[in-house]
Amino acid sequence: MLVSIVYMSRSVVPFDDDALAELLRESRLRNEALGVSGLLVAKGGRFMQLLEGPAWSVDDRFGAIARDPRHNEVKSLVREDIERRRFDGWSMAYRSLDETDVATEAGFSPFLSGTMDFAPEFDGTSAAWLLKWFRDRELLDR
Repeated sequence: MLVSIVYMSRSVVPFDDDALAELLRESRLRNEALGVSGLLVAKGGRFMQLLEGPAWSVDDRFGAIARDPRHNEVKSLVREDIERRRFDGWSMAYRSLDETDVATEAGFSPFLSGTMDFAPEFDGTSAAWLLKWFRDRELLDR
């Protein structure tokens, strides 16, 4: 059985472009080994991520993420059984001062630029709605 989790969290430590690129490289290797795919979106010190794969792998990754001291306020927003993966591999979208540099990084997603469309069978789901909500909002601390 495949499952999908969407969660949101807040960074405790600043992530510059180099730190985010390193996070992308590390996560892609670990997630690939565990059969986990998905999309990580980072902007304004916040993260939203969709993880998908076998239930045990996704639960393992989500548990590790929840314990990671680099962020807090980890909140699971949606967990659902899925018939097939929505994302091949694993990718990250993030806002940068110079997106031309990060666009050359393997696994970079154009999701935040608004130029990436979801497959029609995924587009109407609650997970897709949450990812688009995150993309389209300025998330400022008040």
